[in-house]
Amino acid sequence: MVMPWRSVATGAKGVPLRRRTGRDRHALALKINEPGTWAKGTNATPDRNRLTNLLFDMRLYGIVRKSVNPPGKNGGGAGRMGSVMAGQLCRFRPVTGWVLGLSLTLSACSRDIDYDAPVFPFMSSYKAARSGAPVLLTNADWWKTLKDPTLNALVDTALSGNLDIELAKERLVEARENVGAVPGEAELEPEARAQVEGGSAVRDDEGAEASLGLSWLLDIYGARYRRVEAARARAAAADAEVNAARLLLLSSMANAYIDLRFNQRSLQLRQRQLQSRLQSLDLTRRLFEQDAVTRLDIVRTEALVTETRAQIPPLRAAVESSKYRIAVLAGVTPGRLGVDLDSGARQLRPTMSPEIGIPPDLLRNRPDIFIAEREYYAAVAEVGVVRADLYPQLTLSGLITLTSIGGASGTAYQAGPAVTFPSLFSGDTRAATRAAESRARQAYTRWKRTVLEAVLDVETALAGYSGNRASVQASQRTARLFREASDLTRELIISGGATVLDLVDAEQSVATADIALATTLRDLARSYVEVNVNLGSGHNLGKVTPTENPD
Repeated sequence: MVMPWRSVATGAKGVPLRRRTGRDRHALALKINEPGTWAKGTNATPDRNRLTNLLFDMRLYGIVRKSVNPPGKNGGGAGRMGSVMAGQLCRFRPVTGWVLGLSLTLSACSRDIDYDAPVFPFMSSYKAARSGAPVLLTNADWWKTLKDPTLNALVDTALSGNLDIELAKERLVEARENVGAVPGEAELEPEARAQVEGGSAVRDDEGAEASLGLSWLLDIYGARYRRVEAARARAAAADAEVNAARLLLLSSMANAYIDLRFNQRSLQLRQRQLQSRLQSLDLTRRLFEQDAVTRLDIVRTEALVTETRAQIPPLRAAVESSKYRIAVLAGVTPGRLGVDLDSGARQLRPTMSPEIGIPPDLLRNRPDIFIAEREYYAAVAEVGVVRADLYPQLTLSGLITLTSIGGASGTAYQAGPAVTFPSLFSGDTRAATRAAESRARQAYTRWKRTVLEAVLDVETALAGYSGNRASVQASQRTARLFREASDLTRELIISGGATVLDLVDAEQSVATADIALATTLRDLARSYVEVNVNLGSGHNLGKVTPTENPD
């Protein structure tokens, strides 16, 4: 936007300052004066201390500049120029004061976007009557409650060598470095930043000239402050992503180990079933020699033996596949894990009581909720960044020029503000602001959805754990009864009280019950892992809490 006034200040040669035109027609540049020059052969000789008294004094009514008048041979030359520049500055103060006054007034509107944690009314009615959960959550090493030394060793190895965690850590390093890359990170309040805009030296046969320019962009409206806020929020989210990767690793490793033990148990059961059916086949053949059974009974028993043998190779392959999976999670190649996975092959049996209550505060311990919260915070900060473009930008600039022509030399410097106004006729910035506000609302909605999904995950995991615990108890009783029935059938078949078909059915029932028990034990262990993971147990968010603003 072009303001309707013109400056009355003049340069060293009496040339009045004017508005910029052309491609800069939407900006107003207010300069104090044009740099002075000294022609060859003049008597202008600058003082040695001519660079020592450049002072920017920011006040509500303008900018005060001090300079040393370099004495010429008759007290003229550059000294005259310094006096003219001081006079020009005094005439320019009303304009500068108006600009700074307007800027500081508008700055009161620059930080009107604040972070507010969402309120979830449904959390007040969430299950929290019984509080077994605090004991569960304070035990961060929940896998150790399963009392399996092999699992403990695998988790320790994986936490130190998993590649997904290494990748998440590198993303955290990147996010933290991005915080430092934001200009003005050292001063979070409206700041000034010094920057060298240009330095050049041009030499020819007649003389030389060197200049140095400095520009300070004042963050009056908090744009850089908001950028730092957004960058820090993303860094906190990246930190939570490391925790999420660790939690995912714990879940994957525990479940892979649970599957390994299940496959090993299934293989043992099939091998035991094969031995039992081989014994039944031998018994059937002896009875056939005594004409107690028919050829049909022998063929049927042999078919069951062949069927059981066919089920063993896939289970062996599943065991090896589980070992490979565990090795990859630990960050090593298969075969170089360094942990014996064949000894002590027993299924895990959690003993946690299913009657636990989950205080609603502990849901915020989940990394995904923390990440969603930090993303919302970053989106709110970005609204402030975009809104700052709606206000004028104030830059304080200074230029020092050293000139030497023949035997004469001189110094000129200038300093003053440059104010860039946004165009009142362009809707780009306002549209960008509305888009940023929409992104913030989207982040808020995603946060609420994440919390709702977390509640669903925890409730589902608790229900699954409670159901699997009851199923294990029933499956244990079922397997025990079918084994007893099989033993009784084997005794009765010798005395003629049962047939071979009865024995085959009894053995099939035992095999089915044993596999069902192994499956429910696997599901119980998996649901125990799911409860802990869904509660966010097993990682450390550090000193930053989910409700803390990263100032």
